Amino acid sequence: MAQIPSSGRAVVKSVVSGDTVVLRGRPVNGPPPERVLSFANVSAPRLGSAKEPEKEEAFAFESREYLRKLLVGKEVAFKVEYTTTTNKRDFGVLTLAPPGLNGETNLTRILVKEGWLKVKQPEGKRTANEETVLLSGLEQEAHTAKKGIWADPSTTRKVASEVSDPRAFLEKLKKTPIDAIIEQVRDGSTYRVCLLLPGGNQYITLMLSGVKAPIYRKDVPGTDDLVEPYAEEAKYFVEVRLLQREVKVTLEGVSNNNFVGSIIHPVGNIAEALLGDGFAKVIDWTLTLVTDGPAKLRAAEERAKAKKLRLWKDYVAKQRESDHDFDAVVTKIITPDTILVQSIKSEQERKITLASIRVPKAKDDKEAGYNWEGRELLRSKLIGKKVHVSIDFIKPAEAGFERRECATVRSGDQNLAELLVSRGLAQVVRYRKDDDNRASAYDQLLIAEDAATKAGKGLHSKKDNPLPKITDASENAQKAKQHFLSLQRGGLIKAVVEYASSASRFVIWIPHDNIKLTFLLTGIRGFRVGRTPSEKSEPFAQEALDYVNKKVLQRDVEIKVDSMDKTSGFVGTMFLPGKHNLAVLLLERGFAELHEYSASKTTYGRELLAADAVAREGRKGIWSIKDPNESNGTEEVAVEAVESVQEETKDVQITEILGFGLIYVQVMGPDSKRLEKLMSDFAAYHKNFSGPQHSPRNGEYVSGQFSADNAWYRARVKKVNQEDKTFQVLYIDYGNSETLPVERIRVLDSQFSTMALPAQAIEAQIAYLNLPKAEDDFHEDVYLRLQELTEGKVLQARVVGRTKSASSSSTVINVLLFDKDHSTTESLNEVLVREGLGTVAKVYAKRFAEEVKAGATDQKGKAKSNALASLVSAQEDSKKARRGMWRYGDFTEDD
Repeated sequence: MAQIPSSGRAVVKSVVSGDTVVLRGRPVNGPPPERVLSFANVSAPRLGSAKEPEKEEAFAFESREYLRKLLVGKEVAFKVEYTTTTNKRDFGVLTLAPPGLNGETNLTRILVKEGWLKVKQPEGKRTANEETVLLSGLEQEAHTAKKGIWADPSTTRKVASEVSDPRAFLEKLKKTPIDAIIEQVRDGSTYRVCLLLPGGNQYITLMLSGVKAPIYRKDVPGTDDLVEPYAEEAKYFVEVRLLQREVKVTLEGVSNNNFVGSIIHPVGNIAEALLGDGFAKVIDWTLTLVTDGPAKLRAAEERAKAKKLRLWKDYVAKQRESDHDFDAVVTKIITPDTILVQSIKSEQERKITLASIRVPKAKDDKEAGYNWEGRELLRSKLIGKKVHVSIDFIKPAEAGFERRECATVRSGDQNLAELLVSRGLAQVVRYRKDDDNRASAYDQLLIAEDAATKAGKGLHSKKDNPLPKITDASENAQKAKQHFLSLQRGGLIKAVVEYASSASRFVIWIPHDNIKLTFLLTGIRGFRVGRTPSEKSEPFAQEALDYVNKKVLQRDVEIKVDSMDKTSGFVGTMFLPGKHNLAVLLLERGFAELHEYSASKTTYGRELLAADAVAREGRKGIWSIKDPNESNGTEEVAVEAVESVQEETKDVQITEILGFGLIYVQVMGPDSKRLEKLMSDFAAYHKNFSGPQHSPRNGEYVSGQFSADNAWYRARVKKVNQEDKTFQVLYIDYGNSETLPVERIRVLDSQFSTMALPAQAIEAQIAYLNLPKAEDDFHEDVYLRLQELTEGKVLQARVVGRTKSASSSSTVINVLLFDKDHSTTESLNEVLVREGLGTVAKVYAKRFAEEVKAGATDQKGKAKSNALASLVSAQEDSKKARRGMWRYGDFTEDD
């Protein structure tokens, strides 16, 4: 850098110490020339350095501060009197403009008089000149008056050049305005700052929050020089305004032991000034830290863009389409960041992607639950609601992805993307600093994400959130039967329509029970929609499907289950908000035909008939092409079940009671004694066990330590949970199950294997009955009654058949249970039915009726018929007495 002349006028850029200043000349096509000048014939106390702060002399900082406050930013006259030959250091004199200070303009005299400089006495043959004699007199006066460095006692400031724990320091002073002095400007947005704290001075490196100026790096040992365009100008811009000025600093963050914060000068915020003049750009990664928010910084940057100042000289504003802002109604939530909307003005349906967010992956086991939560959040708030759409940018089709309209969507004052981000259900996309294709409210998204991260919400909680397990009640006939009774008794059930395959057939999700099912509208016949482009749809099928999609897709509805069909679907009535019957709405528009038989069975039959008459009379929908006088057809459905049977008798003891009539039994006999001996040896073996820990595979036989008594039992691994390293096991001799950590699992020694003694717990089904499952009414009553009837007793089990197990590939024995200690011939199965705790399965009741009609031809057939006869009789008795589940009458009348 060029030097200014050896005399003339200049501005004091900075004060190095109490006796040395940096002078700055006038700028000409760039930063101005400079000269370092020390006062001749005097010296000030020495300041300490960052490496050697302990060498700082008393009053060194006070001496410098007096001169800094007096001179920085002011114009002075100067003259270089001599330059040393060894280090080329300039010495001379500075003069203030008249009237100076108290009439004195010579700065050396002023500083000596105020006690901040010592006079150097002539050495060797040199004699004191008139100026030296004058200065010596002023020095003596200051000494006598104990001014400046002559004050008593002498003091040395407390100063620290490094912060040992930046984060703790930040937390202590965060968001608190701190008095400070800007000691060095490294580049337009990075400074060395002296914090003036009550306990002493602390030097830090500070980067401006939300702002980045061009890099200025010169003469750094071991590092190549790098001076980006406008870097020198930005540095000079800040130096003129802030260097060695008193400011307020607000610490807002830490980055690599450097602090991030804002600087406020009495005349304004330096970050806004840099941005407004095009010397810096907004950066996203620290923008969220800005105490006053990003709005003012963005506004300043926009002004520079509009004027194409400096860094923005080549800026071209993006062009927006004419229909970039419009009101619409949300018709479907595709994913948490993609929705379908219908423009209110044009009625055009458009697929909109929420700009600048990334949602959790639906196929990632750890994130799928958050994806589901985000989609459900938008569904519950938006479906059928009015929103305002502002297209921010268009992402062209590429790499297999279709063209996407990326927008900021607001429901009232609520930004939907911000809502997702604030709950940790989406993350903000980071962009290159020169990429303007981002959400218009991008800064608010960053702030929301910062808050969600600090609060540990959603994706930021460090907890996996797998997809909620939803039971498919229509997966098969058995599951449908298990759920039917509770759904039928549930009355009006709140549900959500997930999918419509036709105007009368839906996939429904019931949030309360977390089950999904196939649901068909009773009383109507919907029109078949072609499944492929080549398959022809029935007339008005597509119009009807479009209508129901608009009315109910992804919306909250209420359903009432009446019956089941032969494909495990549930049949009933669906109500829209306002109690509008969907079947009635479809019939009124001719989008369905009346099904007279099922309509006559529902309580809403009259409404359906009236709606059908309206459509026929008005020749609406299907009746515009069909004869309105044509009668409706009927269709009946039936559910059938078949089971093969065998018979034998065993003495058993029940070891575990499950739901829906499933139990585990041990067969009494020689193996019972062998099991006692095995368990005794098993306990002794594990008491002295010293083997390694074992992590088994699925299906492996192991030793498991039961959590209830800490004893060891033979078990089989049913499921391996990889995420938390736990194992679901079945204790093979008793039938109970639990999930164990790896610490409670050991290798099963061969002497205790199933080759030595087969598994003693046998899965069984209480024959001929339907008993409540775990979530049904009376399940607890059945469990307690069975426990009372069987606990500690040896029972006689008459095996009347075998069926496939629902939980494994093995078979389940179907048993009639009898108490051996009582002379009664009544089975426990009959006791449960007579007390209203179970019902005879319809398939067996029907079979019994057929056998009675045909006549039993052999002894086995007669025995089986007698058992069924007793059960059917007990059920009739319970039904008449209204015991248990019959307390409200015959709930099977509609079957």
